Amino acid sequence: MSSRLLHNPSLRLPLDAPSDLRPVHRGVLAASVLVLHGLGAWAWSHWQVEPPAVVDTSPLMVSMIAPEAPQRVAPTPAPAPEPVKTRPVAAPSVTVARSPAPSPAAWLAPPVPAPAPVSQDAPREAAPVAQAAAPVAAPVAPVADAPPPPPQPPKQIQASAVRYLVAPQHVYPETSRRLGESGRVSLKVLVDEKGRAVDVQITQSSGYTRLDQSAVSAMRQARFQPYLENGVPRSVWAPATITYDLQD
Repeated sequence: MSSRLLHNPSLRLPLDAPSDLRPVHRGVLAASVLVLHGLGAWAWSHWQVEPPAVVDTSPLMVSMIAPEAPQRVAPTPAPAPEPVKTRPVAAPSVTVARSPAPSPAAWLAPPVPAPAPVSQDAPREAAPVAQAAAPVAAPVAPVADAPPPPPQPPKQIQASAVRYLVAPQHVYPETSRRLGESGRVSLKVLVDEKGRAVDVQITQSSGYTRLDQSAVSAMRQARFQPYLENGVPRSVWAPATITYDLQD
């Protein structure tokens, strides 16, 4: 730059000034030349135009990104309770008393064994064992009343032991009388505890049906004195006979 200014004809200084300039004027002239060179260099540096900035006009690509789904945050578990710290309790000190030294006589005598201590809790613990060992009695079923003995069969008695309260009133059938039918009917009568004739059986027939039926009907109407055995009435079989005679 400075070389161009020096060779520029418009800035050429009148070096061919008269030689009669004083030294002072020459110094001023040299300083002026230096100042002009400096100003020219400064002006040249500011006259340079900066190149225009390059602008990128390419299209801008925009991509749409879907927002991420919020993640579920697991609930923070509650802190476990801190264990309660217990202060250690110092064990009570136990003072053991020293037994006195045995006397010489004690060495000679044999030691007597001390009786075993009886624990008061032993009976309490043994009681449940004794109770458990005891058999549990099964409930006794009530004994049913014995059934009454079956009644004894009727006893057969003699005719002499029969006592009538109401004697049999036999009636001779008119047809048998007109036809001349006669005979004797032998019977066996079952008398109950009240003296009633509850059953009448023919042991020997008269030979005529009308006479046999008339005898059975008459014996059913009879009343007997109850038969007693050791003061107790009982049923018996009593013999009886009814005779049909045309002469009566």
